[in-house]
Amino acid sequence: MIPLIDLSLDKKTKQTIKAAISKVLESKNYILGARLESFEKKFAEYLGVKYAIGVGNGTDALRLALRVLGVGKGDSVLTVSMTSPFTAIAIIEEGSRPIFCDIDTKTLTLDINDALRKLTRDTKAIIPVHIYGNPANLDRLRLFAKEHNLIIIEDSCQAIGATFKGKKVGTFGNAAAFSFYPTKNLGGIGDGGIMVTNNKKTAKMAKLLRHGGQTKRFWHVHRGFNSRLDEIQAAILEVKLKTIDASNKKRAVISKKYIEDLNGLPLDFQEVLPLAQSANHIFIIRTKNRNGLKKFLHKHGVMSDIYYPFPLHMQPAFNMFYSKLPNTERISKEILALPLHPNLAVKDQDKVIETIKIYFKKNA
Repeated sequence: MIPLIDLSLDKKTKQTIKAAISKVLESKNYILGARLESFEKKFAEYLGVKYAIGVGNGTDALRLALRVLGVGKGDSVLTVSMTSPFTAIAIIEEGSRPIFCDIDTKTLTLDINDALRKLTRDTKAIIPVHIYGNPANLDRLRLFAKEHNLIIIEDSCQAIGATFKGKKVGTFGNAAAFSFYPTKNLGGIGDGGIMVTNNKKTAKMAKLLRHGGQTKRFWHVHRGFNSRLDEIQAAILEVKLKTIDASNKKRAVISKKYIEDLNGLPLDFQEVLPLAQSANHIFIIRTKNRNGLKKFLHKHGVMSDIYYPFPLHMQPAFNMFYSKLPNTERISKEILALPLHPNLAVKDQDKVIETIKIYFKKNA
């Protein structure tokens, strides 16, 4: 069976990670130590931002950004319904109301025109999601936010290394959130996340809040979180950060081959804006025969999956925030993720492509 995702590490990376973990064990300091400080510094340098604050997961990174930027009870936040549920959960947990906007049919990112229609006096922030690693139109988003005095928090959880006009995503708004869930392009061996910002005061408050809001030991001035990226994960991520660009280049080559070799079939691809570069976290095709193709692939030894089969606004946990989203509802029935990871062999990708061609030939 050709897997959708393969988290295998090469021998050299394994050895380097083991050595990094050993150093943490020898230090006997497992929380808020030197390895976290080092990783935060290097991650910030990689992105081109001033500050990075490591936390327990991507959801906490979003919550922390909302909290520190003053988005809370009584506020509404523009975002999308085609995303991980944790985008909306972060908003709701901070006491705000998610306002679901439709998506652009080509990039599958937030549709600014629909966002404009859904603005209210309570709207305080906008959270664009760089879905599947594909950057949203950040020029239009920044102009829109400026015109309507909105805070921008980029949900970059799937987009480490993606760029817009040569600049890394996660650097365009007031703050951004990244996830280090194991399946992400930069994944830990466990969970993790990070919030980034260029604002010194925002960063200082975020560091206080992630550690319960204490300004000195056992003295809490603020009510914060208990969410910290631990030393072992920071050490692992620092090792893997060194190869993220090379890893993303492999993903880009694989994605390009899919598009070239599947061109001409009755399916569509997610489009990348001319001045953008996707991180190629997930490779998506769209077809009205999605369910049939998925079954056919599985029958012939190819794993595929759906990200995401149920738009958030139609799920019980979120349907009180229902909004009519025709593009989202239609596209969620068409999308299918194909195998994509740096370890994908050419022969295996060729099999995936050939199997898809056979399916469409049989169902022409």
